[in-house]
Amino acid sequence: MATGTQMHQGAIDIHAHMLVPEIFKLTKNYGLTSRPIENEAVSEELERSNAERQDRMAEISYDTVNRVKLMDEMGVGVQVLTCSLVHQCTYWMNPEDSLRCEQLANNRMAEAIKASPTRFRGFGGVPLHAPMLAVQELERAVGELGLSGLQIATSAAGKEIGHKDFHPFWAKAEELGAVIYVHPAGNHDARFKPYFQWNSIGQSFEEAMAIASLMYEGILDKFPKLKVCISHGGGYMPFNFGRFNRNWLEKPSTRVNMKQPPADFLKMLWYDSCLYDAGLVKRLVEIVGEDRIMLGSDYPVGDRKPVEFIRSCGLTTQQGDKILRGNAETFLGL
Repeated sequence: MATGTQMHQGAIDIHAHMLVPEIFKLTKNYGLTSRPIENEAVSEELERSNAERQDRMAEISYDTVNRVKLMDEMGVGVQVLTCSLVHQCTYWMNPEDSLRCEQLANNRMAEAIKASPTRFRGFGGVPLHAPMLAVQELERAVGELGLSGLQIATSAAGKEIGHKDFHPFWAKAEELGAVIYVHPAGNHDARFKPYFQWNSIGQSFEEAMAIASLMYEGILDKFPKLKVCISHGGGYMPFNFGRFNRNWLEKPSTRVNMKQPPADFLKMLWYDSCLYDAGLVKRLVEIVGEDRIMLGSDYPVGDRKPVEFIRSCGLTTQQGDKILRGNAETFLGL
């Protein structure tokens, strides 16, 4: 991992997206943001406005130079870059094409970090649906390019991320000390199509499924040194954990791969603060602890005043400072 560079002071934003134009051209029509609005009452004007907004957000995501000024305005000293999986996931491609795209994206990310080493870190990408190629690119991204770790989606090739096929990937991540950031690529189920419910409901559903898979499939037991962060505050899981725990207590078959109570695992994971609700952030601190939450703005589509948001959550100054910077320094090994 990249070390030795004094990072810019200010908050560390763990959830900040970029796109690579050449790759986005290939993935745009597969992604969920290009879907027509599923509502008969929507006018052509509103449809056009939505498309223009998506194009505008893409243009902002391409830029890793001028965004530094916006970061200063937001009080963000460092962004940890990730390619938006909602826009630019390559898991639907054949493995070789996916690998080439992920390599290009990782190279571009490394170039952006090299150009502004005090302002950026990065989580690269891999063709997770081809686990051995994913291991290969993980080694290159962290070892050669100096990225801090990887971002993966909540599932790949129709399998949850804890599936046994992905164990070699998790083993290599633990061996290299590479942190893993889990962010959904969107849920393509038809139930989530109307009214952008793939975003409002589906993303949090996906994150809950990812956490469940890591627990049920024994990933956190088998690889206890892993550092894994779940986007959007862990989705529904932390806030509906009582039902998950009841399931574990009442049904022995759910415990076959779990050597510890699920509450222990919940506190082994990390989470970003991208919840858009101050009360939920405070509740998440109560559930998982003040040491496990990091600032996440969801740049450029999310909160433009993320530091002010954290300060509005009714936390102590110490808790706020940890979320804004201290916890990310620990997570990233800075």
